[in-house]
Amino acid sequence: MPASSPRLLNLGCGARFHPDWVNVDFKAQGPGVQTCDLTRGVPFAEASFDAVYHSHLLEHFPASAAPGFLAECLRVLAPGGILRVAVPDLEAMARLYLKRLDKALAGDREAEAQYDWLLLEMLDQLVRVFPGGRMFRAFLKDPMPAESFVLARAGAEARETLTRLRDPANAAAVRAIPEIDERDLTPAEVGAFRTSGEAHQWMYDRFSLGRLMRAAGFEEVRVVTAQESGIPEFAAFCLDVGGDGAVRKPDSLFMEGVRPA
Repeated sequence: MPASSPRLLNLGCGARFHPDWVNVDFKAQGPGVQTCDLTRGVPFAEASFDAVYHSHLLEHFPASAAPGFLAECLRVLAPGGILRVAVPDLEAMARLYLKRLDKALAGDREAEAQYDWLLLEMLDQLVRVFPGGRMFRAFLKDPMPAESFVLARAGAEARETLTRLRDPANAAAVRAIPEIDERDLTPAEVGAFRTSGEAHQWMYDRFSLGRLMRAAGFEEVRVVTAQESGIPEFAAFCLDVGGDGAVRKPDSLFMEGVRPA
């Protein structure tokens, strides 16, 4: 990658963006964020960027659309450019789930509460039919079952959510949040939600994501940590790691690949 003034692209940035990057999302959540329907492609010329990054975006595409989207990421990268992808780590969830399942079957009540959360991690955003799903309902409980485990898994965003929900200034609004029974929703309501972009459409582990990246044309595909990257000074942008060094989404799988020269 060039040492000076690299062009950096952050796709599906949400509320996590940096002014040194070109930040793009379906809906802008901050100043300077460009809006684009990324299901229709990445709206930049070939070889426009030295690095492309997206975090917790790929799982919102149907599995059939993922190869084309990664091919678009390859297209807009300059030769030698790096793609960095963060997704929920299905393998880590599954391994933890099996361990907690064994302990729950043995009567460990703490492990049972952690097991319940891991089920939500794996399934809720895949099957939910209303905003926030059962995960959000879990955050409304005070104390929250397995709270320390959940916060260790979900990171800074979970802490921010709990802080906001437990702020006395928000007490009336929290009490007014209605209970939702999936059985009361109409097919039209379910369909509108399922196509709104919130739900996950697929999940990945290091094998399936690595295979997809290589099939799209990337080389040197590897698993990295939140703090590690081939993108120069990536940690300084505080996209995966905050200024305090805390990982923003600890339940993530981070992988990088290079566009061939």
